[in-house]
Amino acid sequence: MSSNQTLNIRNKEFALIGMLLILVAGLAAFFPNLGANSNGDVDWISIPLVGFPILTSAIMLAFASQESRKRKQLIAGPIRLATLAFSLIPLGISTALFFDWLIAVNWEVGYNEYALESQYVWIETIGASWHVGMDGLSFPMVWLTTFLIPVTIVTTWNEKNGATYHPLLLMMGGALIGVFVSLDLFMFYIFWELTLIPMFFLILKWGGTDRRYAAQKFFIYTFTASVIMLLGLITLYFLQPEGNGTYYGSITGRTFDMSKLFSNALAYNLGDGVFLGMDMQKLLFVLLMIGFLVKLPAVPFHTWLPDAHVQAPTGGSMLLAGVMLKMGAYGMLRIPIAIFPDALMYYQDWIMAIGLISLVWGAVVCLGQTNLKRMVAYSSVSHMGVILLGIASMQPLGYAAALFMMFAHGIISPMLFAVCGAFKHHYHSMEIGDMRGMAKFSPYLAVYMMFSWMASLGLPLLAGFVAELMLLLAYWPVYGWWILFPGAVIAITGAYYLWSMQRTIFEGGEHGQPPKSLHGEVPPDITLPENIGMIILAIFTVIFGIFPFIILGMMDQWTVELFEGVFNRGGI
Repeated sequence: MSSNQTLNIRNKEFALIGMLLILVAGLAAFFPNLGANSNGDVDWISIPLVGFPILTSAIMLAFASQESRKRKQLIAGPIRLATLAFSLIPLGISTALFFDWLIAVNWEVGYNEYALESQYVWIETIGASWHVGMDGLSFPMVWLTTFLIPVTIVTTWNEKNGATYHPLLLMMGGALIGVFVSLDLFMFYIFWELTLIPMFFLILKWGGTDRRYAAQKFFIYTFTASVIMLLGLITLYFLQPEGNGTYYGSITGRTFDMSKLFSNALAYNLGDGVFLGMDMQKLLFVLLMIGFLVKLPAVPFHTWLPDAHVQAPTGGSMLLAGVMLKMGAYGMLRIPIAIFPDALMYYQDWIMAIGLISLVWGAVVCLGQTNLKRMVAYSSVSHMGVILLGIASMQPLGYAAALFMMFAHGIISPMLFAVCGAFKHHYHSMEIGDMRGMAKFSPYLAVYMMFSWMASLGLPLLAGFVAELMLLLAYWPVYGWWILFPGAVIAITGAYYLWSMQRTIFEGGEHGQPPKSLHGEVPPDITLPENIGMIILAIFTVIFGIFPFIILGMMDQWTVELFEGVFNRGGI
């Protein structure tokens, strides 16, 4: 490389550093107290959990973008290590907050109250603020995200083009956390859309042969649904009663602040009142739910998911199934259900029908799949149906079941896709038929495969079982024996999965004969990074299956407070 080329690269790097410094200075100017909340306490959310992963990943991506392909290969190792180190910081902070190692935090707070909360004026004219907080609904999703990012990085340690791949995972994590902690509709939508960018590029650059089609389909489906959701949010903004105060727009007299919207809605809904009127509630509820149902996804909005999973790289599938899908259920519980309870009761049967159809359809379609990843994707659709059934139950126990299913599936599904990725990596195939006799060549991979399927099917002492049992208990007082129908579907299809997988993996194939996809090569077992990632996920699947109360306590409290504050009209 000539001296002029070297000088040119350095100038670009200095320019990038200058731009980042300007960005930091701008943040400091707009948020002079960003390190502390309104009470003077340290803000453990804005920078440590949201800003830090996004900014550090942006810096690494900026530097990597200026380098040649050969240079990117050289710096991939240091960037990968830096990404892992940076991802462990949010995990450490979120874990420390849960165990009160940093500050004393009461996670069992009332409705529209937050264990940790910070708010700063952002766009004063329209009433947009930087308002973040965590409660029993958001914290499990925040911790799950901070947990999955380093696990995903380790599991996909040897992914090609790591100089850009691993920072994209870190950026994805920061954007996801931003969604879960946002208590401002303006912020919520920004982070909601921001999650699309890294996932789109993960599929487009590291995906399979049909990655362009899958990336476009993923983007079109989710972005279109987001626009419909945005229409509902803007309509809600303009129809809300005018107010005044620090976080109300100085020109519009309205606010994007969720806590104030929740309080206003609760005040109007007391007694026989209906916030914004019943007709408008039903319309806004539908607009918002479309955006969330597509992201979940639920039948018939699910067709983008199998294509995205099949083509996505292992890390993309792990985060997509583990956290990104949960944005849909989280959004339902956070916004339309809390603000429009009367509309929810009106559409209860429809939500129940969509949930039941998703559960049955996802489980049945799995039976006919030959592609392993597509099979796992449809199992996710089935589990999302379980979450919808929990929401439609209109019972605190059902809501707690939905929340715990979100959390449990967020650990189990990444393990399934990690297994799929390892199979693809070592066997150069995603066809289930090529798994015949896999246990003879890859015993560790075979064990993880069986364990992850048992966890996904809800076997006792594993995390998924708790949520399914709670759902059955929630529906039993109302529907009695009828609730056994979805339970029977899960049990029968689950037994078939387990039986067929066991025969394929442990009994299929001739001794000493590798699968045809390897063309005579003897496949190795999983690598050390893959083993580390899978065993961590397996351990936590068992931990939360045996000790669900670790995280279930705050979920139970939140659902009880939600019903007391929203559906019981504040106890009146």
